[in-house]
Amino acid sequence: MLMKFDPNSKSLPKRADLPEIPGAPPGAAWFWGEDDEHGRLNLLTAERIKAASGLIKYGHVVPLNLPLDFPNPPLFNREKTEHTLKHLAPGAFDEVVSCNPQSGSQWDGFRHFAHPPTKIFYNNLREEEILGRTSTRCGAQAWAETGIVGRGVLLDVYSWAKESYDPLTTYSISASDLVECAKHQNTTFEPGDILVIRTGWVAAYNKLDEAGRQKLADIPFFGEQNYVGVEQSEEILDFLHDNYFAAAASDCICFEAWPPNKEKPMIHAYMLPLWGMPIGELWDTENLAEKCKKEGTYTFFFTSAPDNVAGSVGSRPNAMAIF
Repeated sequence: MLMKFDPNSKSLPKRADLPEIPGAPPGAAWFWGEDDEHGRLNLLTAERIKAASGLIKYGHVVPLNLPLDFPNPPLFNREKTEHTLKHLAPGAFDEVVSCNPQSGSQWDGFRHFAHPPTKIFYNNLREEEILGRTSTRCGAQAWAETGIVGRGVLLDVYSWAKESYDPLTTYSISASDLVECAKHQNTTFEPGDILVIRTGWVAAYNKLDEAGRQKLADIPFFGEQNYVGVEQSEEILDFLHDNYFAAAASDCICFEAWPPNKEKPMIHAYMLPLWGMPIGELWDTENLAEKCKKEGTYTFFFTSAPDNVAGSVGSRPNAMAIF
């Protein structure tokens, strides 16, 4: 019988000390149960949620979703959001909204990305299950059924770095950058935190004119798109794993610096299939950063209500920070 972690524990093993799981890829942390679909979200226990609610001081809400049609046009050849009004009768309307959740503000779910060498998804989910629709296992509907609620932490790296880099280039944010940013903000981490990183990507994109946005959209998926994100390094992997964040998100389009270096560890390939750690991308951190600076705190009560779509690859985050 496999080891099972206690989600309330404050002494879970570091990445270097993870025991091997027979039949699993090296470095897998599938220790929440054979039928688990939540991964690191198991850390969001009732005790931690209750404690996080104490961060609500003013009743102020900061939504973290960008508009459904942002960025516009979509990047990486993804589909554009379509919104159609249906006039049912005088004084009555319906509507139809069609979108690719990966085109804008999103959670990457466990069905989004497999461990590249083995093609195995989180908790031994196989591609055949997804393609054959034989189950909805590890779809983001599991998160919708519980919600994602806890202590949110913002690292405003772009402000800490004094906006000294261009977020529309392949700029890599190191583990030491994140640690120093946290120290500068007087921010500490707790197991189960939802980490949010402001890289400045949205701020930079908002400065582009229509032609500049179209130029980015015209570049093929594996073309010369270059974006800020966390560094591909063992140090970043240790930072993300060993702090036992429940999830991590940012305002940039790929979370990790793009394009990825094939000679270095791809962060998605660890967080999603090996650790079961949701990744948020293209979140609106502009108002959040302003609010945190104003209040002098970079921690907040966090809520997310993922869409309840059986077998989903990901979801709109529908996330809010509450102060």
